Amino acid sequence: MSDRRLIVWENNPSKREVINKKIDVLQTGVWYLPNHKIWVTAGSDHSLYTHVIGYAMDRKDNHFDGMVLSSHKKKVTEVTEISLPKYVASCSLDGTIKLWDLSDKIKTLVMELKDNSTIRGIRGITYSFDYGGNLLSYGFETHINVWCPEVSKTKSYIGKLEGHSNTIVACKFIPSSPNCVSVDDKGNIRIWDIRTLSTIQLIASE
Repeated sequence: MSDRRLIVWENNPSKREVINKKIDVLQTGVWYLPNHKIWVTAGSDHSLYTHVIGYAMDRKDNHFDGMVLSSHKKKVTEVTEISLPKYVASCSLDGTIKLWDLSDKIKTLVMELKDNSTIRGIRGITYSFDYGGNLLSYGFETHINVWCPEVSKTKSYIGKLEGHSNTIVACKFIPSSPNCVSVDDKGNIRIWDIRTLSTIQLIASE
């Protein structure tokens, strides 16, 4: 997206271009949010931009298109959805997680989640509605932070998943289970039980 255009292609043999949209700001990331039926891109200005594409464009009352969500101070690294309530979560190298409510015609920044242990920034987040609605975040450290914004807006922090000896580079929930998987920069894999915040299996790189 270095030419500052959002281009969408039909997913069929013709690969016909259906959207070619000029964007004023260089975009550095793109995500699809199925619950909202929108695309979100991250700009080099640290803002989020919403785009309604395809059949959703026919809805006359659709207020999602063209929103600009500005609050982060550094590069946005990940965007995901919270199911209940229906929020959009974004994380950044500024060390914060922002939760946005787009249900009204006026966008609202609902809350900011921050932990001082991620002073170098947050590289990724992953969310699961199952088993309490947990949001996991990881940065440049050896632990994963566990949040539960559905329980409380002021006390969302639950604890840490600790066990890696090297920097965590990825973490994802296993769908429809209380487990998540993480991997560090040495190739070690850990499977966790989110209910007890403990490792249930270690797959060492050796």
